[in-house]
Amino acid sequence: MASDDDEPVKKVADIFGDDDDDDDSSSDDEEPGGEAGAPSKPKGVPMKGEVAANDEGRLFWTGTWADTEEEFAAGKAKKFKYGGPVGDPSDPPSGSWNGYFFNPGEEGDAKVKEKGVQLKFGPGGAVSGGGENEFGEFSLKGAYDAATKQLVCRKAYLYANDDDDDDDIDSDAPEENYGDELAALNDEAEIPVEELMRRYKAMEEAEAAEAAGEPAKKKARAE
Repeated sequence: MASDDDEPVKKVADIFGDDDDDDDSSSDDEEPGGEAGAPSKPKGVPMKGEVAANDEGRLFWTGTWADTEEEFAAGKAKKFKYGGPVGDPSDPPSGSWNGYFFNPGEEGDAKVKEKGVQLKFGPGGAVSGGGENEFGEFSLKGAYDAATKQLVCRKAYLYANDDDDDDDIDSDAPEENYGDELAALNDEAEIPVEELMRRYKAMEEAEAAEAAGEPAKKKARAE
């Protein structure tokens, strides 16, 4: 729930990183800057909308989203709409929201539905939450201005770590026993090189004869 605590309401610039703060510190919601000294880029895509209630008192959050602020400025934002719990837009309750957004594609905008999106309205206008859709799990973090009824958030998908090099390893496969092979190698280490060469040559001749369909020759006794 939103409150009237002394903590100031977060501004849009605080969420989307448009201020000129010289603080070089970064948080978990920011991506590292591309150049030394450059400000960190906030994670996720911006969503901007207004919260209002219908005749039955149910809250709705409607607005637009874009990949970047530049796309917002260029008029490339897409629409979204979510319906939430019953409440007062001046003091919205935390709860579950269902809705959809339009996602651009090669064949036009596709409607992506989302159910059970959680939004928590905290002190000072802070908003957090998350949900899941066909693209995966995502988090939401932003701010709500009760005076203007404006709710702005950043939506960041929680992709799994793709750096796992063990994906192709079958953990259920039985471990191979190399004990007998090591013992045989140790025994061969004690045999003279000439004897090993004679044995290997005899094995090769036997395999070649078997492949040709000829009876294998009897091995000559070692002198």
